[in-house]
Amino acid sequence: MFYKQKFPLNTKSNLKIQLSDFSKGINTKITQNLLPLNYAVNCYNFDFNKRSLSTGLGIKELSIPYNETGTKSFVSSDTVHQIYKFWQYTRYDKSTDSYVPLLIMYCDDDNLYYVRLKTDQVSFNAIGATFFGVPNGINYRTDDGDCFFACGEGKIVKYCGALSAVYDENVPRITSVALHAGRLFATVDGDQNVIWFSDDLNPTNWNVSKFEGGYIELTGERGVCKKVIEANNQLYIIREYGISRISGWGLQDDFAVKNMYLTTGKLYYETARLCGQIIIMLCSDGLYYFDGGTMNKINLGIEEMFVGVDNSKACGVFLDGKYYLACKLNYPDSEQIGCESSTYSNNTLIELDINTFEINILRGADVIYMDGIKYNNYSKLGILLNCLHGNRLYELTHSGDINGVATRKYWCSPTTDMGYPNYKKSIKYLSVNSSSNATIIFYADGKKYCFDVKGDSVPSRIPINIICSKFSVAFSCNSKECEISDPVLQVSLV
Repeated sequence: MFYKQKFPLNTKSNLKIQLSDFSKGINTKITQNLLPLNYAVNCYNFDFNKRSLSTGLGIKELSIPYNETGTKSFVSSDTVHQIYKFWQYTRYDKSTDSYVPLLIMYCDDDNLYYVRLKTDQVSFNAIGATFFGVPNGINYRTDDGDCFFACGEGKIVKYCGALSAVYDENVPRITSVALHAGRLFATVDGDQNVIWFSDDLNPTNWNVSKFEGGYIELTGERGVCKKVIEANNQLYIIREYGISRISGWGLQDDFAVKNMYLTTGKLYYETARLCGQIIIMLCSDGLYYFDGGTMNKINLGIEEMFVGVDNSKACGVFLDGKYYLACKLNYPDSEQIGCESSTYSNNTLIELDINTFEINILRGADVIYMDGIKYNNYSKLGILLNCLHGNRLYELTHSGDINGVATRKYWCSPTTDMGYPNYKKSIKYLSVNSSSNATIIFYADGKKYCFDVKGDSVPSRIPINIICSKFSVAFSCNSKECEISDPVLQVSLV
C-alpha cells in the first residue's frame, strides 16, 4: 500500500496574517490554540476598543473648575495625613438664591471636613463631628433644606451648611444606608440579620414603635445583610449569598419582603451600585447585573483572572454610563506593575460601558475608594489612592499615565500553531503602524525575542526571522500616548 505524504498547498505555504482588529478584547476561557491571533490572553493599560491599541486610562490629581477660567486641586492641611472617604453634598442657599456644592471628607484624625467647590479656596474646614471609624453619608432634604447626614457608631450627624447637630439616642450602628419611601433604611453592625428603618420623614428618629421606626429580620441561606440599595421604588438588600427585596411603602404593617436571588458564591457588597435601571456587582466568579428579577453574568473575557483572588476590598461606582470597578486581578504573568511592587488592596481599575459592555483596564493603581463629582459643566470620577500622597484627591483620565508617569501598556496574543501542528513556522517580518516607540515581543517555543519599533507616521517593517512550532506576539509600550494599528505578519510553513 502506498501512502502519500501531505504537504501544505502552495497557497498556504506563505501566509499573511493581519491583526487589524484588536477590539475582540480579552478571552481567558477558550484554549489559546483555538483563538484567532487578534484576541488577547493578557492586556492592560491599552485601549483596544477603537480596533487599534491606543492610549489607555490614567490618574492625576483632581482639578475642579471653580469658574470659567480657574481650576484648583485638593490637598489636605498638614495636620490631616489621609482621606478615607468623600461625598458630594449640594445645598440650596436661600440667602443667595443659588446652589452651593461641597465635598465632605472623612480623614484619619477621625473628623469630618468640607471644601467648597465654587471658590478658589482649598482649605479643609472642620464640620465639628468625630467618628472613630468611616461613617456612611447620604443627602436628604428636610424642613431645614438640603442636609447631609453622616451615620455610624450608633449616632447620626446632621449638617446643613451651618453648625452640625449630633443625634445618638436609640440610633443603630449603621453600616450602609439608603432612602426609600421617605425613610432611611440601614444595615447595621452587630446583629446583621436585621434591617433597621427610621421614622417616616424623620431620619434622626429610630425609636422602635408601630408609628416611628423599627426593624425587619431577614434569615435563611442568603446570609447576613451587608448593603441596602434603592432602585425603581424598591429597596434591595445585598446579602452575603443573595438578594432580598423590601417594599417599604405605607404603614409598617404593609411592608413586604421577598427573597430574589441565591448564589453559592460570595457577593462583594461594596461593589454593588445602581447603574440606571440595573444593579451591577462583583461576585467571586466575575461581574453580574441584577435587573430586579434575575441575575445575569457579564462576559468580560477576564473571568479566569478573578479565580482564587480575595476581592473583599473591591469597590464600585457608576458615572455617566460607565461602571467602574476597583478590584484585584490575577494576571497570567510574573510582572510587578505599579502598586504591585508593594502591599496593595487593589491592583486594577476596570471601566465598563453598560450599553456595549466594552471594557478598559488600568493596572498598577491601588484605588481604595471612588465616587462621582458633578456640577454644572463637569463630571469627574474622584479617586482615593493607597499611596504616599493619600492626603490628595485624584481623578480618572484617559491620558495613559499615573501622576505624570507613563503606564506600561501591554497586549499579548494567544499561543498558536496556526492550524498546522506538523509544520514549522518561519516568521519573516512584521509590519506595523506605531505613533510612538514600542517593543514587539515574540514568544516562540519557550524563548522570548524582542524587537524595538520607533514611532513614525509611516508603517515600520521589522525583520523577525524566527523558526518555531508555536508562537505568540505581544506589543509593549512605555509612552503616555500611543497608537498601534494594522500589524501584519508574514509567515512561511517549512
